[in-house]
Amino acid sequence: MALIFFLSSQSHLPRYPYPLIDLLLKKVAHLFEYTILATLLYRAMGSEGGGRVLLIGGLYALSDEFHQSFVPGRNAELLDLAFDILGVVLGFYMAKMVISPKGRSC
Repeated sequence: MALIFFLSSQSHLPRYPYPLIDLLLKKVAHLFEYTILATLLYRAMGSEGGGRVLLIGGLYALSDEFHQSFVPGRNAELLDLAFDILGVVLGFYMAKMVISPKGRSC
């Protein structure tokens, strides 16, 4: 969460010279970072915390976009929020499939 917050606090992120590729890379980055977040949350809370993983991940995504609205040069975008939440859901289900209820890998 600290890394996400740090990246969200940056006024200017590197840009790829081609706008379409830049857009795709940034959306994939949103998906990837929130997939990792949800996986780590699932690992920390165990299988009983499934609903909380989705709730915490989704609320953090919402707060991250809200935070970005105050950073000069950045703005809050619904599309980013959608990719963040998609990443949370993806990470949750990936972790659920891989991590056993006892917290060990299958």
